[in-house]
Amino acid sequence: MNNYLPNNWKDMLPKFLGDDFFSNFENLANDNSPAKVNIYETGNELLCVFSLPGLKLEDVDIYAYERTLEVRGSVHVDFSGFRLIQEEIPQGPFKRTLELPYPVRDDKVDAAFQRGLLVIHLHRLIRSNQAKQKINIKNLDEE
Repeated sequence: MNNYLPNNWKDMLPKFLGDDFFSNFENLANDNSPAKVNIYETGNELLCVFSLPGLKLEDVDIYAYERTLEVRGSVHVDFSGFRLIQEEIPQGPFKRTLELPYPVRDDKVDAAFQRGLLVIHLHRLIRSNQAKQKINIKNLDEE
């Protein structure tokens, strides 16, 4: 038992270091996913650019719905005849689910892969402002 620290020292850390201090470390342990992404925006369009060296297109699936983009796949970097000595490029299956800044159209999604970059082009879903429709009420007393 340490006589120099108060019993509730673990509860005091967020107050001492700030509430958002530990949030920077949330995903550090799980940050070995091969799917690193940048998101770009212009007007009503988004570009999601994933860095995926070693991706085979037959091993990737993309789903866009509402405010969500999901990319699943597998990355393999293999050089036949060579033995792996040091590995810093993450490999294997991955799944990335991104929350987008606004709903996107699922009927207008373009994806392209070049030089290890998977580029997904999304368009904002703009719902038409329909006029209010009056609801007719049935009078069941008159039947």
